[in-house]
Amino acid sequence: MSIWSIAALSVALLAQQPATASDDEGTTVDSLVVTARPAPETRAIEAFVSTVADETGSKRLGRWDRKVCPGVMGFRPEYAQLLIDRIAASAVEIGLEVGEPGCKPNMLILGTAESDKLTRELVKEYPDAFAKYDDGIRASKKSFDAFMASRAPVRWWHVTRRTTADGQQYSKGDQVRVREVGRLRTGSREDFDRVIIIMDVTRMGRLRMSSLADYVAMVGLAQIDPEAEITGVSSVLNLFSDRAAGVEPVAAMTEWDKAYLKGLYGATRDARRGADQQEDIARSMARDLAAPPPPKDE
Repeated sequence: MSIWSIAALSVALLAQQPATASDDEGTTVDSLVVTARPAPETRAIEAFVSTVADETGSKRLGRWDRKVCPGVMGFRPEYAQLLIDRIAASAVEIGLEVGEPGCKPNMLILGTAESDKLTRELVKEYPDAFAKYDDGIRASKKSFDAFMASRAPVRWWHVTRRTTADGQQYSKGDQVRVREVGRLRTGSREDFDRVIIIMDVTRMGRLRMSSLADYVAMVGLAQIDPEAEITGVSSVLNLFSDRAAGVEPVAAMTEWDKAYLKGLYGATRDARRGADQQEDIARSMARDLAAPPPPKDE
């Protein structure tokens, strides 16, 4: 069976699933408030978070709920297994479950030498798999057009589902019971329903497979802005830009990458604004990156 047939079948299976306060610290003396200026490292962390975080249609950050099932096609079996294993290790580290062999993929990774053609064909035949026509569960038409026109070695598209803060899925027009909401929280959250990642092997050049696998894990486990330009930070997200600049790319996820994922999966899920979630992530990263590294086993 050709890669076109396999990819079309996999995306068809995905389409059958229902798509569904300031961080400054101050001390009050009488009526005077003295606010500490953020340290340079704190500012760098906040800049990193705001640069890489890509919001959903609701202007909040999405994430997987409990289980992720990566499926890889278009690669030799040993490379496909390496991709799955690296993604699984990162998923477990942030508290997710990984589906058993044979599970129905909700993170579909396709390797091809003709990514533009494959993307057009999949979207044409299975538009529901990309939630193309539903404003509530995609970022924007502009984002979708950029995904379609991308010339990047790796492109990705996340589809979120409508979910109450307690985990109940619903569609437009449904009446659902939500818990009490307030000024800082809402009655819903953004859960990933599926992620489709398309890799063009003709645009990658020579890379460590472990580096590529961790790059895919980052963009599969978090909704990363494809246009993010990160400077001065050691991150696997710089994999292709570092190589283009003649810099040796990192071999794997860095401490910054791991801290970002940990912060995302520990952030308030039903926050009213993505900015509030970004503040959660930045605070978590600041704590983790300031902590001394664990002792190495002798």
